[in-house]
Amino acid sequence: MGLNFNYDFKVPKVLKSVRYSLAAVNGVFLLTGLLFLIVGITALITFNEYDALLTKRFFRVTGLVVATAVIILLGSGLGVYSAISQQFYFVAGYVALLLVTLIFEISIMIAAFSLSSDATAELQVPMLQTLQQYGHRVEINQMWDDLQRGFQCCGVQDLTNWIPNMLPVSCCFIDYGTISPFECNSLNAYQVGCASLLGEKLSYHAYVIAVCAVVATCLQVLLSLMGGYLAYRSKFEEVELES
Repeated sequence: MGLNFNYDFKVPKVLKSVRYSLAAVNGVFLLTGLLFLIVGITALITFNEYDALLTKRFFRVTGLVVATAVIILLGSGLGVYSAISQQFYFVAGYVALLLVTLIFEISIMIAAFSLSSDATAELQVPMLQTLQQYGHRVEINQMWDDLQRGFQCCGVQDLTNWIPNMLPVSCCFIDYGTISPFECNSLNAYQVGCASLLGEKLSYHAYVIAVCAVVATCLQVLLSLMGGYLAYRSKFEEVELES
């Protein structure tokens, strides 16, 4: 008795339909925008209290991340309309937006990896500049005291960045129950500099941004190819119009 292997295989509607395919592409596109928005805002909030120690390079990277996220979130509206209308010119415009976003994501990836590799060196110049203003500006005093207490560090490279015998009290650990007068000196001060510790934290966040950009870039390449194919179908093929 012979076996019948003739099965009626049906192509999933999400692959057969331009509308549903575009909706799927736009859903992934929207997720990449949310990802960028989260990591960008998180980095800005994390380093907000140390903004005077950061160069424009950091704000360019995070600014580009947030701007790309906003473009994606707003551009997803075009994706929704393209999926509903299935008109070639709107689909083609959406594909162009995907390609522009891809360029932004590649730029973020390159800039973030570069920042993560030399974050400590990036911080040293502004840190040395603000250190000279310590004792003259309240906000600088607060920032450096919070930095040295929080990271348990002293100075930029080390405690020698401060004037000898004039170390801030925040350079030393003050145990509970300590009674004044308390003297902070080279014997009881933190020996590690703040640039290396803050640089490690900055490097970590830059690396996270870079990895997210790599993931988003890989997805964006696939989305752009898929979008181009759907634009071709909407122009040259008869597509199924769903109600």
